[in-house]
Amino acid sequence: MSKNIVIACLFLLICSCQKKSDNIIDISGVVSDKLSPLPIGQVDVLLEIKPFGGATFSNSFEELEVTQTNLSGEYNLSFQNSNAVEYRITYSKLGCFSEQELINPDQLSLEDINFINATMYSSSYLVLNVVNSSPYNNNDELVLNTSLESSSIGSCFNTIVTLLGANVDTTISCQIYGNQTVDFEYIVTKDNFTTAYSDAVYCEPGDTIYKVINY
Repeated sequence: MSKNIVIACLFLLICSCQKKSDNIIDISGVVSDKLSPLPIGQVDVLLEIKPFGGATFSNSFEELEVTQTNLSGEYNLSFQNSNAVEYRITYSKLGCFSEQELINPDQLSLEDINFINATMYSSSYLVLNVVNSSPYNNNDELVLNTSLESSSIGSCFNTIVTLLGANVDTTISCQIYGNQTVDFEYIVTKDNFTTAYSDAVYCEPGDTIYKVINY
């Protein structure tokens, strides 16, 4: 093999081991459920940039890249390095609560892949029907307390509910974080006798769960 051929082969080998561009930023990560280690597939991943132009700062973000996680919750972003004040990644999916991550450009490496993982709360709707199915009189009382592994903001299951009367047929419905078990503890008083009960229901992510409590 001639000397020129050897040199050409070495050149090609060196070039093949380099990144396609020294000015490209690569971000990879995994999106998973906050209440379990399960990955979340088909999450829309939006990368935005707040650019720095000359001597001025921009107060708004501009879309830079869009991708989606695979079935293993993995995503990859590659983009041209530029003057930026800040980057923002938004993770969104129907049936989940969106999440955002703000990134300082100084923390991103050009030489290595930047790993940025994220977690999201999935969403469920819980419809609870409480019925006094064997009334004694109008002094019947039920005190209901619900316990969530992770309470959703504004959830109607965050408070203790007291129901009085013989003709109780009440429905409580609201959005909560999915992939969790909701525990019910309720105390029933009828004819001056008090009895404590407990029950539970698992809230499947992205689903509406119906639960009936008869007392």
